[in-house]
Amino acid sequence: MRPGLGLLALLAGAAVPAAAQAPALTITLQSETPRIQTTQLLADGKFTALMRSGFPLRLHYRLELWRERATWFDQFVREAAWDAVAHHDPLADEFVLIRTGGSVARYATAEALERALDIPYRVALAPKGAGKFYFLCRLEVTTLNDTDLEELTRWLKGDVSPAVSGRGSVGSALARGAQRIIVRIAGLPRLTLEARSDAVTREN
Repeated sequence: MRPGLGLLALLAGAAVPAAAQAPALTITLQSETPRIQTTQLLADGKFTALMRSGFPLRLHYRLELWRERATWFDQFVREAAWDAVAHHDPLADEFVLIRTGGSVARYATAEALERALDIPYRVALAPKGAGKFYFLCRLEVTTLNDTDLEELTRWLKGDVSPAVSGRGSVGSALARGAQRIIVRIAGLPRLTLEARSDAVTREN
């Protein structure tokens, strides 16, 4: 299914489990190293229905390390960001998950994909020096079109996409812009989650 009026029917008819839990983002600390976990991202069925209809999902994570200060504002130290793309392969009837670095995994069901997304992700962003630190994480889940998927997949694998390098034609740029406008007008769901960790106190 391509972007258009049919999307409105798709969203209206998506099955929503009665007892579905809300998506959540959490940060746990293991020896001062953060572990990021998302849960129930596909619980309401809407993202799954969109993937089956040809609309991949982009998951963009941004983790920030902050130092608390008694006066003035807290101090930003550094950050780490990573992406994942999930989409449905209609020929194999499988869900595909591509992560930063180019790793690709396939799952037979949406439930299996959700379990993979639930696995905690360890980030090498530990605090250094003395002080009281904490982590902030933000996850943005957005819907892509076919061209976005192709370019983002190449970027995840380390290739520079035409959109970044400037090699894309004006016509293709206009087509991508029109597709994005239709996606927004259709009211496709977007999701933003945020989380803050417990504080870490270091003496030296």
